[in-house]
Amino acid sequence: MLLASPAVINKMEGIELAKHLSFDKLAILFQEVLQENNAASTAAQESLVASAFSEHRIEELSSVEIEQELLDCVTWWSKKHDKQHIPILSIDASIGSPFNHISWLVGLSEKPTTSAVLETPLRDRDGSVLLGVLAIEQYVPHEQLHKLIQRWSSDYDIDRQKAAVFFAHMIHVEFPFQESTDPELATIQAVLSESNYTLAWRALHNPDGTINPDIALAGMLANAEKFLPILIGSVKKNKWAHPEHPIMIALRFEPKIANEIPIELLQNSETRNKWWSLFTCGLLLERR
Repeated sequence: MLLASPAVINKMEGIELAKHLSFDKLAILFQEVLQENNAASTAAQESLVASAFSEHRIEELSSVEIEQELLDCVTWWSKKHDKQHIPILSIDASIGSPFNHISWLVGLSEKPTTSAVLETPLRDRDGSVLLGVLAIEQYVPHEQLHKLIQRWSSDYDIDRQKAAVFFAHMIHVEFPFQESTDPELATIQAVLSESNYTLAWRALHNPDGTINPDIALAGMLANAEKFLPILIGSVKKNKWAHPEHPIMIALRFEPKIANEIPIELLQNSETRNKWWSLFTCGLLLERR
């Protein structure tokens, strides 16, 4: 039996095969695995939580081996919350494009004009275009994105070429991009043209071990369901140079869940960990 195997990978496979079973059956089946301290134990807990949400039996989770942090998140999601009130701030455009992009994406500043978004530099502090691409996608009309794709696909600026490839995939436009000689852009083109999230996973890390935000975005666009666990795992391992980047990806791909979580939790590393715990639990609520 897979769950009785000493190998964690076999236990994980067994948990995946069993996740359709009822809460009662899972509680019995996972008894021994829940007492371990490894990835299999975490997966078993998450399967039980998803089942409890589905069967409206979350009060019974306290009787099984579920970590307190996860139980606290379950309790938080089980309560009704008032709609978030996000204060509108006046952001000085001169403080730098990353902060403007984040304030627009989170809703901390007034809705920007199309020209303001397009005139803000794409490049972030680490050389990525993730935030700029997400801001333009959100605030620039699709018909104008068509024109950007045509203009930027042959631009001398690699950042604009990269953005054009993202936009074409985001708005489902077939465009004959020339294969790039830039390694990162060529990888993004291949990931998106082939919906190859495994290629994104293989190319995900920078030489210093941190995550490449643009490759992560490509992986999510290629297959969000498969790539999201990779994204969350990289956050838990503290692999992001700028922790706001994966949060902006989460807001883009899972807005219903991410927008429920208090924005105040984005203030520092400790509260951001709480944000991610609530986000992961919210995915279980949605039966992810």
